[in-house]
Amino acid sequence: MAGPLMKFDEFRSRTAFSPDEILSFVAGRLLEDAPAGLPALPGALLAPFHEITDLRWDAATGTGRIEAVRRNKLDDWFYPCHFQGDPVMPGCWGVDAAWQCLRFFAAWRGLTGCGRTMGMENVSFFGQIRPYDKEIVYVVDVTSKESADGETMLTGKATVSVDGTLVYTIGSVSIATSFWTDDAPARPAPVPAAGDAPIRKLTYDEFSAKSKFSHAEIVAVSQGTLIDAPGLEVGLLPSSLMLEVGAIDRLVFDEATGEGSISASRGNGPLEWFYPMTPGFKPTVLSIDAVWQLMGLFLTWRQNLGTGRALGFERVEVFGEILPEDRDIRYEIAIVRYSRAPNGDAFVRADAKVFAGGRLILAAANLNVGCHKNIRYSGYPLPSEMALGGKLKIRETAA
Repeated sequence: MAGPLMKFDEFRSRTAFSPDEILSFVAGRLLEDAPAGLPALPGALLAPFHEITDLRWDAATGTGRIEAVRRNKLDDWFYPCHFQGDPVMPGCWGVDAAWQCLRFFAAWRGLTGCGRTMGMENVSFFGQIRPYDKEIVYVVDVTSKESADGETMLTGKATVSVDGTLVYTIGSVSIATSFWTDDAPARPAPVPAAGDAPIRKLTYDEFSAKSKFSHAEIVAVSQGTLIDAPGLEVGLLPSSLMLEVGAIDRLVFDEATGEGSISASRGNGPLEWFYPMTPGFKPTVLSIDAVWQLMGLFLTWRQNLGTGRALGFERVEVFGEILPEDRDIRYEIAIVRYSRAPNGDAFVRADAKVFAGGRLILAAANLNVGCHKNIRYSGYPLPSEMALGGKLKIRETAA
């Protein structure tokens, strides 16, 4: 149900917005006299939150706050595909919500054109959000508003909590009227890969001996059908809408140095599911999630049993957007550290760059992914202790 129309002056005087008003804002029907270029929010499946419960701005200090709430649902669209047999809210949506909170804040302050994703720093994940959790709260404290030469940048720090438990922290998040400048030369788009050949089920040793994977093999990993390892807790990839890996062209690791690399790709086009829900560009966080997915696959390839979880990153800088006319997305990942804990958990750290149509889209430093044993909630949608999020739980196993 659409909220009532209001004048822009009233919009700027408000300190909270109801779910109906957020829906009307997303649809572009909330404001009678919205200034041209006012930052917008994505809709439908990509709607980041349902209500704004607090908005503040102190002109004297140039600081403020936005607090937003998402009502979690047992059957939210991402749970059946992230992951099959282990439903958890993708960490990338918590990252995206921080950027979207800043966009709404910029709209509230009348900062036209200030909606481009600039970057994020010091992101730490130490919890998770599960299907039976109820309320997700995003808080962004706006720490500065900088304006010079017609450009504006908003910067803040953020937290994500679920049912009162803090699960993510973000040291710095920023949006602006223009992207960072990319001085790197364009990369030529690769020759399109040949069509997928028929595949077969692989033993775990055969899987780990491969240095490249076709799209059909990647899909088979997401369905749990490629690796023949009965009774073992083999790592998963997301499926359906959340699968961001197309094919892997090169996957290598040097035992002597503890370093490696991954080169991968994904097709793109105007019919991708997310374009109708955004202002014509791919959500930046899906590129970040693609890198996390590839890092998780690396841990599985190294024969670490358990389930992958993104743990955060040190820094992401954004240089542009992936557009409907781009046909090829490239991921270049440098593995900088790989380790295994005494309890069998494994961790990988990497730097990454994402390209679209030869353009550098983003660069990321020190992304982290872990592989943990006995954390899956495999009874979905039946309730259990594992069905609740917050702090990571270890499933009890028979002695």
